[in-house]
Amino acid sequence: MRALVTGGGGFLGRYLVKRLLADGIEPISFSRRSHAELNDLGIEQRQGDLASFDDVDRAIQGVDAVFHVAAFPSIVMDPTPYYLTNLMGARNVVAACLKNKVRRLVYTSTQCVANTIESQEGIDESTPFAPRFLCWYQMTKAISEQLVRAANYAPWTDDYDFGGVDLSPSNFRRLNPRIHIEAPPRDSTREDTLMTVALRPHLIWGPGDRHLVTRMFQRARSRRLTRVGDGKNLIATIYVENAADAHKLALDALVPGSSVPGSVYYIAQEKPMNCWQWINELLAFAHEPPVSSSVSFKTAWRMGAFLEKLYSVCRFKGEPVMTRFLATQLANSYWFDTTRAKNELGFTPRVSNEEGMRRLSAFVEECLAKEKK
Repeated sequence: MRALVTGGGGFLGRYLVKRLLADGIEPISFSRRSHAELNDLGIEQRQGDLASFDDVDRAIQGVDAVFHVAAFPSIVMDPTPYYLTNLMGARNVVAACLKNKVRRLVYTSTQCVANTIESQEGIDESTPFAPRFLCWYQMTKAISEQLVRAANYAPWTDDYDFGGVDLSPSNFRRLNPRIHIEAPPRDSTREDTLMTVALRPHLIWGPGDRHLVTRMFQRARSRRLTRVGDGKNLIATIYVENAADAHKLALDALVPGSSVPGSVYYIAQEKPMNCWQWINELLAFAHEPPVSSSVSFKTAWRMGAFLEKLYSVCRFKGEPVMTRFLATQLANSYWFDTTRAKNELGFTPRVSNEEGMRRLSAFVEECLAKEKK
């Protein structure tokens, strides 16, 4: 079997590529540039832009399955990269899978598509999309998840219409993330169809992370890391190898007529962690002091609203130090019931929180030693 991994050079993508290799599957990476680590593994790399259907079409040719992992995860105010990478990327992946007669598609969604502005503890897949979306990432991932799931059992075609939804740039800002793009009744016994499944991880972490942990260290060193809320909030996370395992299990579980095709699953460690205790543990790995300053959720929310407006009106580049979405993520509890993933995908995290933190600590120490040389 040959499987394409979009974002194969990214954090989760690299672990997924290695997981597929270990299982005898030939992975192919699709990203904007070539990655030395994948070259060292002998992985075929195809370059291109997710926003270009022609690029995605060429990348998907000759594969049996696709893992659509790549996304634009930032909190910048400009909607353009979210529209091009997240929404059009998902649209192009689905269309190219149907054109190239791909049988299975695993989509990496995110837990935040269902996040409200209040804490959510123990929720499951029956929880609806958030009634209010606070950022472009949340909105575009919600729509993209629906596009992917609605394509389940769609017959292979060169001209899939996405339920008639207008995804043009001119209509983007008018799209309702809760448009409920549903699949019409389809024949699950046909073999000339695409089967899809979506996974919702939260805060993927582990050795090799150059995004979450690195940015946290940078903020701490510049004294820009401040606790939001009372510091008691619990959060679901997932160790990167466990996330890769879940994706492979989802691929294996895409069996015609089962409950998996067209479904969505929360994936997480077995135990949620206290957000700010976890952050302080991570800081200790880099020999940084624990977070000492704090602001209330209400203060952070108001600051985020002001900065969002300022960045939007003045068209500042980069990310505001605070947004309303970020305030909710740092102050509220968000963790999930993963029973469905356990029962239907056979997913149980192999690497515990404790073991994952031990491995991450060793990785950080190695990186710090290299910096000193």
